Amino acid sequence: MIRAFWHGLMAAILLAPFAPAAAGYPERPIRLIVPFVAGGSIDRVARLLAERIQARVGQPVIVDNRTGATGNIGTQAVVAAPPDGYTLLMQTSALAITPWLSRLPFDVERDLVPVTRIARTPYALVVRTSLPVESFEAFVAYAAAHPGKLTCSSYGVGSPPHLALELIKQAASVEIVHAPYRSFSQAAPSLASGQLDCGIDTPTNVQPLVDMGTVRVLGVTSAEPFFLFPSAQPMARRYPGTEVEGFQLLFAARGTPPDVVDRIHAEFARVLRDPDVAKQLRGMGFVPVGDDPRSAAAGFAKDYARFGQLIKERGIRAE
Repeated sequence: MIRAFWHGLMAAILLAPFAPAAAGYPERPIRLIVPFVAGGSIDRVARLLAERIQARVGQPVIVDNRTGATGNIGTQAVVAAPPDGYTLLMQTSALAITPWLSRLPFDVERDLVPVTRIARTPYALVVRTSLPVESFEAFVAYAAAHPGKLTCSSYGVGSPPHLALELIKQAASVEIVHAPYRSFSQAAPSLASGQLDCGIDTPTNVQPLVDMGTVRVLGVTSAEPFFLFPSAQPMARRYPGTEVEGFQLLFAARGTPPDVVDRIHAEFARVLRDPDVAKQLRGMGFVPVGDDPRSAAAGFAKDYARFGQLIKERGIRAE
C-alpha cells in the first residue's frame, strides 16, 4: 500500500508541470490595455467586450487606457508584462504599418502574439459632388486623363487610407496627389469648397457628409460590398490585391502559453458571435471577426509584409 502511495505521489509530481496552463485560467483580474483615449471607437469596443467577457469568466476585465506615443506606450506595457494572459492589448492594424515608419522600443513580430481579430472595416472613397464622376471606374478614368491634378485626403502619411490610395494609384497607373489632414472633419470643408477632390476615411466618418449630400461615395477598399454603403464599388474586386481593411486586434505577450491564448480566443469568439454584440459593433461600423490565433497571426503577418514593401516602393516617409 505504501509503495502504491509513493507511486501515485511521484506520478502526480511528474505530471504536474505538464498540466494545461489554461486549466484554472483566469484566476484573477485581466487587464485589457487600450493605447488610445477613452471614448474612441476602439475603447468603446473594448468596454463592450470586457463587460461580456467578465460575465462569462467570473473575473474582472479592466480596460486600461495607456495613451501616448501614438499607441506605443500601451503596447510596450503589454510587451513588458509577464506572458501569462493577464495583460492583453487591443490595438489596430496600424501596428502593421508603424514599425516601417519609425523606430519602436519593441519588435512587433517577436514580442507580441495575435490572439484574434476582433472586428474589421474597409475605408470609403468619397469625392466632392462637383467632380464629374458617378462611379469608381469613372473616377479612375478621370484621374488617368488628368494626371497629378486630383488631390485626395487621408488622416495622415502612412495611415491605412493613405496606403489604400497608394495601392490604387499603383494598380491603376494613375497619379493622384496625397493631401494628409489630421482628421476627416478637417478635410470636409476643403471637399465642400472644391479645394480638395476626394478623400479616403472610415465609413462612419464620411457617412454624415454622404447623408448631407456634401460628398459622393464611390468605393470601399475591400473585395466585398460593405453594409453601410452597399452600392459602393468594392475597389479590390476591380484591382485584386488592393484591399485595405482596418482591424481591431487582440494581442498577448510573446511566451504566453498556447492553451491560454486559445482559451482567451475562445471566450472572445463566443462573445463576438452574440447577436446583440454583433449588432452593436455593426452600429459602430464594424463587422465582427473572432478568427483563431493562427488565422489572426497569418493575416497580420501578410499585412505587415505587404505594407512594408509598399512603403519602401513608394518612398513613404513619416512626417
